[in-house]
Amino acid sequence: MGDEHCDKANWTYAQNNTTFCELCVEQIREGNRVNGHMAGRGFKIIAEKFYLSTGLRHNRIQLKNRWGQLKGLYNFWLWCNKQTGLGRANGTVVADEEWWKKHTKGHSEWKKLKFGPPENLEHLEQMFEHTAIDGSSSYEEEPMNEEPMEGDQGCRRKRPNSSNTGATSPLKKGKAPMVKVMKGIWGTMQSNSAFAKKVMQGEVRAESIKKAMKLVVDCGAPEGSIEHYMATKLFIKAENRDIFFTFETNEGRLSWLKRNCQEYRLY
Repeated sequence: MGDEHCDKANWTYAQNNTTFCELCVEQIREGNRVNGHMAGRGFKIIAEKFYLSTGLRHNRIQLKNRWGQLKGLYNFWLWCNKQTGLGRANGTVVADEEWWKKHTKGHSEWKKLKFGPPENLEHLEQMFEHTAIDGSSSYEEEPMNEEPMEGDQGCRRKRPNSSNTGATSPLKKGKAPMVKVMKGIWGTMQSNSAFAKKVMQGEVRAESIKKAMKLVVDCGAPEGSIEHYMATKLFIKAENRDIFFTFETNEGRLSWLKRNCQEYRLY
């Protein structure tokens, strides 16, 4: 698709991203990804099918930029989930606002990870398998223009009687190799992860206590009872909660609580 006529890229629209990712996966299956990079033929076919699906004309530079942005987003998410105290089991990342402000500077899209995994995760996993980093190593990212979520960077339009020979190549703008980004993140990770770890531990502990106390009521020890009071004392310690969770019946749980009450002479 010629560079002389293309539309502004609008990646804030979710369906555009989904369509792009689906087309990328399709071309990967067709063998048009080489050494982790989408081949020129792949981008050409993606551009044609993207136009048929969305009515938007994008050239190779625009699509390559988006590929690079999604790769950066996916790598950042992987890295966060590898760090102690930052990643949750559901894929969200726990950190304070200062951390997000510092580590997403220049990458506003990364802030979406505060609310869960990246969109189209299944497609991203296929697009960047074997090429994504895990936080323990660095890599040389393909040159890319940090194109805004909306814009027509990389789109050159014909202008009558103007050669525009002095224009700066889009590929020379905004290069920010992921190696440099990751080094900056790693340098401050120790202090930030300490805060996130405390948040994680506190939330897990609170959820465990809540679950245990519900089982206490269910087994026949209502609030205000001696057994319920005993449980509030016992369940401060995680090992006591773990023992309580091993009982499979309400009778067994209540019997255990009563034995503890007797041991501490609460009867």
